[in-house]
Amino acid sequence: MSNYYVIQVYTGSEKKAVESIKKNISKEAVIDCFYVIKRRKKKYLGSWHLVEENCFPGYVFLESDNPKEMARQLSSLRIFAKLLALDKETFYVQPIDQQERIFIDRITNRDSGERIVELSKVEILPGQKVSIVSGPMKGLEGRVKKYDLHRRKAIVEITILGSLVQTELGIEILNKDDEGI
Repeated sequence: MSNYYVIQVYTGSEKKAVESIKKNISKEAVIDCFYVIKRRKKKYLGSWHLVEENCFPGYVFLESDNPKEMARQLSSLRIFAKLLALDKETFYVQPIDQQERIFIDRITNRDSGERIVELSKVEILPGQKVSIVSGPMKGLEGRVKKYDLHRRKAIVEITILGSLVQTELGIEILNKDDEGI
C-alpha cells in the first residue's frame, strides 16, 4: 500500500519541483507527485474574479510505496528545502497520517486526476450561522476554524506530520442577496 510523503520547497517553486520530480525520479520510487491548488473568489476592479492559488504554499506531496528508494533518488535533486520526517542515515521517511491523506484526497477529488480544491457552496442562516450545502468542505465543518464571509473564504486547519497548517478555502454564498453580504 502506498503512502503520502511531504517535501518542503521554496514557496513559489512548487510547480517547478513537481515537474522536476516527474522528469527525474522513477515511477518505482514515486507513483504520483502533486501540489494542491485552490480556487477562490477575489474582488478587485469592482467585481468578483475566480482565481487559483497554492493551497499549501511550500509543500509538495509524493505518493510512494518505496520510501527508501524515493528518499535516495530525491537526495540527488536540489529542488527542495527538505524532505519532512527524513532520517538521513536510514533514509526512513515518515508518511503523513492516513486521515490527512483521506482529507487531501477528498477535498481535491483525486479521481478527477486534478488536485484542485473547488469552491464550497454555503448558505447563511439566521444569526450569521453558516451551512455548507455542497463542495469539498461538506461534512468537514469541524475543520473550519473561521469564516470570512466578506472575503468569501473559510480558514481550515490540517495537521501535516504533527504541524498545524491553516489554509484558506473558497466559498460561494448562495443566498448573499438575502443577507446583504
